[in-house]
Amino acid sequence: MKLDLSRVTFSLRGSYLAVCELAETPDNTAGLFLKTVRGAARDMLICRLAVLSDGKPVPYTYEATPGELVLSAEHGQVRVCFASDGILLFRGEGMGLRLEETRFRYGHEVHYAGNTQHMLVSSPNRCRYLAFAQEGNIRISQNWNGRSAGAVTVDFIGEDGFLCSLEEVETEWEPKIYNFDYDQCRCRAAQAFEAFYQAMPRVCPGFEKARELAAYVNWSSMVKASGCFEREAMLMSKNWMPALWSWDHCFNAMALARGNPQAAWDQFMLPFDRQDASGRVPDCMTDAGEMSLYCKPPIHGWALARMMEHMELSPTQLSEACGKLSRLTDWWLRYRDGDSDGICEYWHGNDSGWDNSTAFLALPPVETPDLAAFLVIQMDVLADLAGRLGLHTDADKWKRRAEDMLSLMAEHCYVDGKPVARRSGAHEVIPNDSLLLYIPVVLGRRMPEALLKHTIETLKSDKFLTAHGLATEAPGSALYQPNGYWRGPIWAPATMLIIDGLARCGEDAFSNEIARRFCAMVTESGCAENFDALTGEGLCDRAYTWTASVFLLLASHIEGGSNSE
Repeated sequence: MKLDLSRVTFSLRGSYLAVCELAETPDNTAGLFLKTVRGAARDMLICRLAVLSDGKPVPYTYEATPGELVLSAEHGQVRVCFASDGILLFRGEGMGLRLEETRFRYGHEVHYAGNTQHMLVSSPNRCRYLAFAQEGNIRISQNWNGRSAGAVTVDFIGEDGFLCSLEEVETEWEPKIYNFDYDQCRCRAAQAFEAFYQAMPRVCPGFEKARELAAYVNWSSMVKASGCFEREAMLMSKNWMPALWSWDHCFNAMALARGNPQAAWDQFMLPFDRQDASGRVPDCMTDAGEMSLYCKPPIHGWALARMMEHMELSPTQLSEACGKLSRLTDWWLRYRDGDSDGICEYWHGNDSGWDNSTAFLALPPVETPDLAAFLVIQMDVLADLAGRLGLHTDADKWKRRAEDMLSLMAEHCYVDGKPVARRSGAHEVIPNDSLLLYIPVVLGRRMPEALLKHTIETLKSDKFLTAHGLATEAPGSALYQPNGYWRGPIWAPATMLIIDGLARCGEDAFSNEIARRFCAMVTESGCAENFDALTGEGLCDRAYTWTASVFLLLASHIEGGSNSE
């Protein structure tokens, strides 16, 4: 598989380092850049990679695969691979390599066992990097002014070639002797990806190339446990969204459940590792910290139920999941029902995950039917978990609460069978044409029959349905925007939730057709954060993990596909 580094990054599972291709901006020239996805970094870029001939930068081309990045110029090549999640190897043959446009503030020598190494300090990255020449030499150019150095460049050079390493130093460097076998490291990385790829869900013919790309996006977006990440984490992207949001992670956990159950469990539990005393989980996490200004919708029970269809939880995991989900559900019921009408509310569009949806045109808090539907499902799942654990009183409690919430949803969130958004308190209806109101189809046959009938009829009409799937704002709406985030583009999570609900209420042909359209779009446009609903063009971040995960889940279930456990 050849990687386009203008869309995806060259990285390794577990690593916070990545290489990307950037267009020219006022802050940098065009080219390949080494970057960090550490949450503490004020500037993600570390340096630009320049190939040298006779000490001067020359034009080059590149070819990237999961195991290796090769930079080729007229008189030679520079090869790049990962020796480990924190160490990059550079091997030059007939050419040199310069790290330029660096964020290094200075570099100094470190001596150990007769070897000279170079510690490069980057305050914008909030990190240090150790450079070592196993073969060849390292030359640093800097102008020290007593406090820092300007325009620091680092050259990896050698008359007979070079083999140099660059190591991320998180806290303190433990002195050691390096002895890298480049080919062995390259093969190890390639084999690690191949093993991950083969464990992904099988897909129907025509989607295999996209399956490989989706697997790479997910594999390369994983980072090792560090700081606030108490487990290995799959970031949303190593492009421009290098964090974990507390509903995105659910889709990634679902995609991992079949072939990587431990990774799936870790991915699901990450936000719950930071659950506070109130029961709330963070809105967003990086290795450096967490943010709880907003929240995300409670799809966690729905996601866990889907995971459990493909993986078995131990009694300890069942107990932990039940406790965490109980506290989260109670948080919604206690802290997000300001008018005490039994219907929970979003305090901002960001809380729903549909940040700028037209359902939030009125000043929040806003009550929407999707939130009630998610809570019904979560309570149903809690009743099941409690029953498995022999907690029958708790199971009965959650069953009653689910029935009460479902009744309130039908009474409060629909007018003449049509879903509505209301301002909390006064309860006036907010006019909008957002697909958000139709997400309760995720309830499947649990949804009242009359409401389900209208929902399916609307979804089958041309109100939202396009050649590529379901637009998040009706294309006929005056507020529709082709690149309007949640005001038009097609998104993976909305697609997955609706398809799952349709399939569970017997709409197999229709759910299959939406899935096929979505997967064909991903095959053509890649694993973008979202897509133009009318053209299918990929928008925003072009290597987004929940898109990759939803593709893998849907492409494995399209009629005629090869479903593999």
